[in-house]
Amino acid sequence: MGSIEAQGQIRVLSPAELLAWAEDNTQIMRLRTFLDVIPGGYMAAMAPLLVDWHAVDTDNPQPDVVLRNVNYGGNPLERVTVLHSLQFNPGAVEFAELLLVPPPRETGGRLAPWAHVQLRFVFEAGREAQLLNLAGSETGTEAGIPDLILSWESWRSPDKRFDVVSAMDAATYGLSLRAYAGPQRFLEDSLHQQDWFGYRLRMPGGRAGLVELLKVALVLGDGVARNTISTLLAQGEEHWLRHAPAGDDDLHTAQQWQSLRERARYTKVPEDTPLQMGSGQQRYQTLVRSCATLTRYVLLVAASRLVQSGRTEGVVLDRLPAPILREPEPWMADMAGANLKGLFLRAPLALRYIAKHPDTLPNSIAAELAEAGLVEQHDGRAQVRRYSHGGTRPYSSEGINPETRAALQARA
Repeated sequence: MGSIEAQGQIRVLSPAELLAWAEDNTQIMRLRTFLDVIPGGYMAAMAPLLVDWHAVDTDNPQPDVVLRNVNYGGNPLERVTVLHSLQFNPGAVEFAELLLVPPPRETGGRLAPWAHVQLRFVFEAGREAQLLNLAGSETGTEAGIPDLILSWESWRSPDKRFDVVSAMDAATYGLSLRAYAGPQRFLEDSLHQQDWFGYRLRMPGGRAGLVELLKVALVLGDGVARNTISTLLAQGEEHWLRHAPAGDDDLHTAQQWQSLRERARYTKVPEDTPLQMGSGQQRYQTLVRSCATLTRYVLLVAASRLVQSGRTEGVVLDRLPAPILREPEPWMADMAGANLKGLFLRAPLALRYIAKHPDTLPNSIAAELAEAGLVEQHDGRAQVRRYSHGGTRPYSSEGINPETRAALQARA
């Protein structure tokens, strides 16, 4: 990738291109995964989910949601990402899973101390989410998506590879809650020989609890996205105007930037909502704001809100942790820039922190949630279902694998 970048093939999407995408949720965006960037320098293909608040009917107690920047249909081998708009009703979620995605077997597999953590929301058969560029097509095109994956990830420029040690400094990477159609994410993980380990969630309130969980995730992710994008647009506009092509620095371009800024800020979420993270908490960090800690935080915020509203069925209240996002400690940023000697000197601090806060480890989350009654159990342990390309697959030609759906319905 470095040689390609050196040849100047990185492309910054123009204000006109971004505005055309923002104003029409039936369009798709086909992007070169590592070469197309938004103003401000971050990879466009890693753009976070955005709720299209213009399309949300706030007078409806259970409105449909239009979600922008949903990853589906791209080719990871070609390094092409396709972003769609997806419409669904949160009440159509039939069940949800906590997914752990450990590294390939040759680098530790399920026994590795780390894994990627994400949430999976599976829609009821016949009420699948709809790709808006295909919905209503009269050519027999299938527009339904069976499930949605929400994944907290670092957001960065093409010249930065993700590195766990570098991410100890919260200033290194941005933060993005990415949305994937489930089959797309499973394809990409399968190509990396990574299996899924799914833990069926049991939120108080049944399906109403699943709606609350999805709502919390979307509002938190959308809020982080809008703040980050607004900052990037401010940086990008200044750079664009300094280097604008001839004839591209006129009033019309200025109006496009203004429209983009307004769209980035627009939301129907009240400013005083507790469902937001502070501006200092909107950066990726290995131990305090990772895929694991943020997914856990979303689950605990949703569970806490449900308990406060009187829905406590199945919850072991004295085992339910409080939803807290910790702040990085000073030594963590120092570790990111340390040499080998410095890493060895600070390693005991990292081990002591993990021992004090075991919830930073992905493999501990399912057991903790099971003790609180939020994950299905079998013989006193969190029950897990393994999905793999060579074993039980989550999908078939019918969408969700019928055997998988039947088994999960039976467990319900």
